[in-house]
Amino acid sequence: MVVDVKNRHLSPWIAEVCIEMLCGFIAVTVNGIAIHFVYRFFALERQGRLRYFNSQFLIIWFSIPLLAGTIWFFVTRFAFPMNKPTTEYIRSTVKQYFNLNIDDCVYGAAVFYPLDENGKKFISWRSFIGLSCYLTLLTIPFLIILVCGAKSWRKVKRLLEHGESEFARNLQMQLYRALIVQTIIPILFFFIPFGVLFILPVFEINVQFLSGPVTVVLAVYPAIDSLPTLLCVDYYRIAIFNYFKYCRCKNTRIEGTGDESVSRAYQTTN
Repeated sequence: MVVDVKNRHLSPWIAEVCIEMLCGFIAVTVNGIAIHFVYRFFALERQGRLRYFNSQFLIIWFSIPLLAGTIWFFVTRFAFPMNKPTTEYIRSTVKQYFNLNIDDCVYGAAVFYPLDENGKKFISWRSFIGLSCYLTLLTIPFLIILVCGAKSWRKVKRLLEHGESEFARNLQMQLYRALIVQTIIPILFFFIPFGVLFILPVFEINVQFLSGPVTVVLAVYPAIDSLPTLLCVDYYRIAIFNYFKYCRCKNTRIEGTGDESVSRAYQTTN
């Protein structure tokens, strides 16, 4: 991640802190998603464990993503700092892809095999330790999502088998489909891209092309997450479609009324 402080007239230390905070929000987001899956499973389980999300426990749930984000922040700060070997290693890449002089920028970067003063590669153990911390912080919520998602699927399947009525079975099937999509979305569009983005540079594979899409996904995921429920559940989907139909018909009636008024006025004049 690179910030041009010269053209933006930013203080270097402010830009550096902003980069580290943005990186920290990755951990905040993934742990928030994991907690959401825990809540869904407790709601489907119907064993009274939703009480753990009551007001007296909320501070604990809210503190988990914040703690993970804080750890990610400090890992970024101390494991991937700006230094001369890293600066020289990424200088040509930054110039080629962004047309920026690295000396005018503040960055956060992991270089696993930088060059020493003699131009020979050496292993940066600090970068490997930082990567291990990143992967650990990603793996824990990923496993929580998989476990809670799988248990939720089984729970909904049992509800489908023992549905009291056709209406109840249809509703549970719609929720089941929404749950499947909501489990697949973060895996395909969040964990896999971030995993690839972090791991492939270890093998010196250029993944610069992923930086833009991953940043966009991180920003739009909270909005995308609700779409499966809105589109898979009939009550929500029909209500949304009817709303847009109503707006469209209303606009058509307004235009038609205007044309009719003009026609009547013309006839009266004649």
